[in-house]
Amino acid sequence: MEAYVVFFLMCMLPVGIHTIADLKCSPVLTQDMAANITTNSVILQEQSCCTDFSPLPNCTQDKCELWLVSAVDTGVTNFDNDSDNPMILSLSPYPNAFTGNTAKNYYLTRIQSNFHCPAPSTGNYFRVGADGKCLTDNCNGVLPEGSTARFKYLILNPANNKIHAASSWSQSITLYTSKDPSTIGDGFAGRSGAMVVITSILAVAAAVLLLFLLIILALCCCGSKGKAPGSVMGSFRIPRYDTHQLKDPAPYDNFAFEKERKYTSADTLPKSSATTAVNPASQDVIKMQKI
Repeated sequence: MEAYVVFFLMCMLPVGIHTIADLKCSPVLTQDMAANITTNSVILQEQSCCTDFSPLPNCTQDKCELWLVSAVDTGVTNFDNDSDNPMILSLSPYPNAFTGNTAKNYYLTRIQSNFHCPAPSTGNYFRVGADGKCLTDNCNGVLPEGSTARFKYLILNPANNKIHAASSWSQSITLYTSKDPSTIGDGFAGRSGAMVVITSILAVAAAVLLLFLLIILALCCCGSKGKAPGSVMGSFRIPRYDTHQLKDPAPYDNFAFEKERKYTSADTLPKSSATTAVNPASQDVIKMQKI
């Protein structure tokens, strides 16, 4: 009887159980970069200081590393079930993580070795899928196109592959789905009713302005044809005359001449001497004495 009591008491003794501490953060999308979501990758805001190492005696900043779990569909449940496995880094290698019937739908990739806490900065980010379609177990490969993914941070000791701390899962992030080029229309997009009305009004206004311009040009062209030079008031009614008052006289054609013989019959103004007399009373008045 005493043997049974001793055995029972030994079973009641506390057994060392590995527990995973909670990180006070979770992965979030960065808001400082455009295209933070694509068809097979996302850009996360890096969280390097979201834990206190005081409750982790076997995991210091120099020993442990920061890792990221990327999971789709059933990968969240599968990782939670495998998190205590010492072979966690090789249970779901990337090349086969999302293919096949036995795929676990998650993979682990290292974000930072020699885990430390740099000064806070908004420029720190981590691109999931930066390595493309890689072939190593824990590479940073692309996600399945158009899938809905969730992410989790891990503090892991590479010496024994034990997870000492983990964050909560991120919100579900749905990736974009690429379209078949043959389904993309190459014509003009639909136009709203307001745009059609505005376009019609502008077209009519442009047509009216163009019509007015043509009418003005036609009137200007027709009005200038056959128009005689304007007559000069007080001009001599002769076709030509000599500029005899100049030093070198030369014949000058009078464009204001009208073919009326009542003024003169000579073709040019006859040269004649002219005498002038100056009025002593007003020296500015010159009188023609004889023509």
